[in-house]
Amino acid sequence: MGKRMAGKEEKIKRGKTEEIKHGGMEAEEGREKQGLKARLLMCLLYLAVLSTATYAWFTMNNKPKVLNLALSAAAAGDLMIADDLGGGPGEYDEELDLKAATQKFPMEEVLLNPVTTTDGKLFYAPVYTGKAVNDVEEITDMDELNQQYVYEKTFYLKAGSLKNSKGKRVAQGAMKTYAIMLLGPEQDGEEVSGCWVRQADGAASAVPGDTAANSIRISFEVEGQEIAIWEPNSDKHNSDTEKAIDNVKDSYGTYKTLQQTGDGDFIDGENGNSEKLFEIEEEQDVKVTMRVWMEGTDEDCTNSNELDEIIGNIQFISSEVKSGR
Repeated sequence: MGKRMAGKEEKIKRGKTEEIKHGGMEAEEGREKQGLKARLLMCLLYLAVLSTATYAWFTMNNKPKVLNLALSAAAAGDLMIADDLGGGPGEYDEELDLKAATQKFPMEEVLLNPVTTTDGKLFYAPVYTGKAVNDVEEITDMDELNQQYVYEKTFYLKAGSLKNSKGKRVAQGAMKTYAIMLLGPEQDGEEVSGCWVRQADGAASAVPGDTAANSIRISFEVEGQEIAIWEPNSDKHNSDTEKAIDNVKDSYGTYKTLQQTGDGDFIDGENGNSEKLFEIEEEQDVKVTMRVWMEGTDEDCTNSNELDEIIGNIQFISSEVKSGR
């Protein structure tokens, strides 16, 4: 668990942020198993990561930034996405533009100071003593959390039924259930595909080759199901060693993650894709909460992340897991 163990391949970690876009896996009529492929794309998400001696695992009063973090939400087949309007889903489509989506805090105003968590839902700020983090405190003010530490966005997914020319459902019997996963490597022939978080072109960190992308985590929560946390760059490390002494790493940041390696493959998933994030049932409006943060206990949460810029893409795929209840 965690990058602190030798070899990120054996560690368990968390997530990152990005563009989700439209991809295509065709659903075939009369199949017991189908794959519905979708990319969730939330466009041009601008996030800043700021650090001070009070709120960071960094040791200096620098101002690292993560900008132009693009996420897109799109869908292929009959998997669709809609904005959360507060009282339910808006109009379903193949894309969701976060710049135009409903949200309490505009993306460009959200900062990402390093935090930690045990479950991807409750978050803790460091208690900074000198150049060491000896304790943490829960962030209970949600406005503070979502303006200063964690970008949070809710949206809806829906798996529609295959219809015939008369609009009638093709499949007979109970509604189907689908497992939602993250697509691994980028796909040949597609301009934007797969799941990845990396340094933006033209960006320059304090130490060449280092990037804030190596300590980003992204969680996905559906009510009543276990929270899944994605760690995009589980085998990539910063070379900078300047950071605060971490004395809380044995109690925080040890959650399990869906680890993705530099070649795009997910560890323990099938065909390079991730393990299951959650399940959705056919024709149901399923609310998903996505959270993006910089994990302070990550060994790559270093001073070299200063003024960095990262971009990314998130693409969901789905497959039928059962014929009905």
